[in-house]
Amino acid sequence: AAAEAAEAHHSAQHKAGKETMAEAVEMPGRPYTKHVYSRSLEFVPQGTQGDQFPEGVHMVHDDILLAKLRPGQSIELEAHARRGVGEDHAKFSPVATASYRLMPNVELIKPVYDELADDLAGLYEPDVFTVVKCGPEDEPGHDRKAVVANPYACTMSRNYMRVPELKEAVKITRVPDHFIFSVESVGAITPGVILAEALRILKFKCHNVIRMADESLEVEGLNE
Repeated sequence: AAAEAAEAHHSAQHKAGKETMAEAVEMPGRPYTKHVYSRSLEFVPQGTQGDQFPEGVHMVHDDILLAKLRPGQSIELEAHARRGVGEDHAKFSPVATASYRLMPNVELIKPVYDELADDLAGLYEPDVFTVVKCGPEDEPGHDRKAVVANPYACTMSRNYMRVPELKEAVKITRVPDHFIFSVESVGAITPGVILAEALRILKFKCHNVIRMADESLEVEGLNE
């Protein structure tokens, strides 16, 4: 009886336009569950914030699930937003993942022809090699060969080393002075802005080191 009453109440609320199907999930035979999303948060300006933010403050994503409520449950929440930097706490960092790797250097020491070329380009190192038609400068009796097309796509897996012929024909190393950085954002700031800000801060810190070094040399000169 309680389940039927809850379902009837939910249907009445839905028909009245007070709730939508996106805000509540029906569970047959059980009272429904109310989903509370980030769009339920309302900006309440304090002091002069109303003048500073005339259009209000809104969530970047309004479909973030905050809680699930059962009949009779409620939430009273007061949230305060504070701006910070990742140096203070990781929760302020706009970066999800930041990593780097050295640029692969892929070479073909010996030519790779025909079926081995197909396996190398399509199976062992996809997107790194491509297969092209043989030319007059190639060994006779072959139709196609593998050539290096995109070293950037190499993941250094070395799967080709399972085949003895390919192991002797392919050489993969790293370029020691070529770094490839990957920066993923959590959404608050775009990766391009994050990179520019990081370089600006690094430049500022380098200037500080140079300044302190110059001041230290001046002090030592005075002491002499």
